[in-house]
Amino acid sequence: GVSCLAAARQTGLRQYMKLGRRFRRRIKNWVQQGNPNVRHYECLLDAEWDAMKGHKFSTIKHYEAAYVIAARGGILQDAGLALERLGLFHLHVTRDTDEASFRLNEAIKYYHEWGAMAKVEQMERELGPFISQHFES
Repeated sequence: GVSCLAAARQTGLRQYMKLGRRFRRRIKNWVQQGNPNVRHYECLLDAEWDAMKGHKFSTIKHYEAAYVIAARGGILQDAGLALERLGLFHLHVTRDTDEASFRLNEAIKYYHEWGAMAKVEQMERELGPFISQHFES
C-alpha cells in the first residue's frame, strides 16, 4: 500500500492510486474490527494518502503517529519506515532540511537496531549529506 501510494504521488498514475486505496481500505477495516496490530499501518497509509492529496499538515501528523505507535509496540522496522518516509517528505516537499536530517537519522537508528545493515548503508549512500550518524556494519 505504501509503495502504491508513493508511486501514485510520483507518477500521477491512477492505477497505483486505486491499488493503494484498496490496501488502505483493507487496513482500515481491520482496525475497525478491533485489530490493534495494524493501527500504525493505517496511520502510515493515511500519511501517504494525504501526501498524494497535497495535505502537508495531516501528512506530517499521520507519519508521526505511525512512528510513535510502531515504536511503542517495538516494531522497529515500521518505526524506521515511518521516520524515513517523514524525512523524505520534509526533504522533498516541505524543503525543511534540518527536520529531514533529524528524521532520517532517527530512521537509521531504528533500522540499525533492527539489524538492517544493508538498509542503513543504502540510506547513507543515497542521502549522505543529510545523514550525520554513521554506524559500523
